[in-house]
Amino acid sequence: MLIKRFAHKLISQTINQDSPMTFLTGPRQVGKTFLARTYSTNYYNWDTSEVKKQFLKNPYFFRQNYSKDSLVIFDEIHKRRDWKKLLKGYYDSPDRMENFLVTGSGRFDTFRKGGDSLQGRYNLYHLFPLVFDEIRKSSFSAALPRDFLNWTPETVSEADETLINLGGFPAPFLSGSLSSMLKWNDQYIERMVKEDVRDFSNVQKIDQMELLARLLPERVTSPLSIKALSEDIDCSQVAIKSWLRLFEQLYLGVLISPFHRKIHRAVKKEQKWYFYQWTMNEDPGALFENYLAIQLSSTCQYWRDQGHGLWELYYLRDQDRREVDFVICRNLKPMALIEAKCSETSFPSPLNYYVEKLKIPGFVLYPKGGVKRYGPYKWGMSSAAFLEGLVAK
Repeated sequence: MLIKRFAHKLISQTINQDSPMTFLTGPRQVGKTFLARTYSTNYYNWDTSEVKKQFLKNPYFFRQNYSKDSLVIFDEIHKRRDWKKLLKGYYDSPDRMENFLVTGSGRFDTFRKGGDSLQGRYNLYHLFPLVFDEIRKSSFSAALPRDFLNWTPETVSEADETLINLGGFPAPFLSGSLSSMLKWNDQYIERMVKEDVRDFSNVQKIDQMELLARLLPERVTSPLSIKALSEDIDCSQVAIKSWLRLFEQLYLGVLISPFHRKIHRAVKKEQKWYFYQWTMNEDPGALFENYLAIQLSSTCQYWRDQGHGLWELYYLRDQDRREVDFVICRNLKPMALIEAKCSETSFPSPLNYYVEKLKIPGFVLYPKGGVKRYGPYKWGMSSAAFLEGLVAK
């Protein structure tokens, strides 16, 4: 089964000699290398000794193996300390006839901040776990950001049950097996901590970092208590904060902050953690909320990659214990409120309160069920009905 990726559409429009370099980043094993190699066979993985040896013999080794106007793919080059200097030199070379597609499983805008600036020399795109639109059709075009205020949902024939239960990474999803998925999950955390962390950090306490990663699934859906985590792992709060940032930079998961602009008595500091592989937590409620978090945060980033403004995902909670799972914002302005539930239910009172207060649509989403209208701007529906057409049409 070949799944068409949304990022393929975006990248295809930017790859030519006269355009900036293309950077593609996202979680490990999400399909970046497979996607990149559909554009060119001139692929070089800077993790391999072969490429490192070729570079030592000739810094422009890649020019020996292709004709003019070719695309060169560099994978994991950002693990080198001088990666920015190298790419800048390659791109600014007066003899350059090629362009570059650069991929990696760390955030290019975070790691190795020092050194030469690549400002204006690249376009950055992201590849995330599968979104619902990618599994429901083989051909699509990009959709504009949804006008939630005037959008009317429809019942869809496709369901996202398999995607919810197996996760959005290609290997476990295409396996179709729950046991294969669980084994993949366990190995994923181990490899990420023991391999990727060593590449990007001088962290010494690898075992404690792995323990933190394995404790996080039971914290999904709740605001993180840094103090409680530090006591459980027996390390400092500063270390916990640093390791969480590193996990996010390596795309193990995403931290979602509370929205507090013009919200009376809003919680401002405690973030929530969600895994990109949402099946890390087997509790149905936590799994479904994690699934929606990644679907929605990925959508916001895809809209940003297309130049549609600063779309971001938050959650909402105040000191009166009113909480809404997700708030989709554009340029820090709330556009829609979303609440995750395991089954069809009445319209939650906290969601109702903030729909009335903020005058924006509110949606209750559940894994299965029909579309219901509870009142002006108040909807209930399956996650598939909400997600269909959110990224692609």
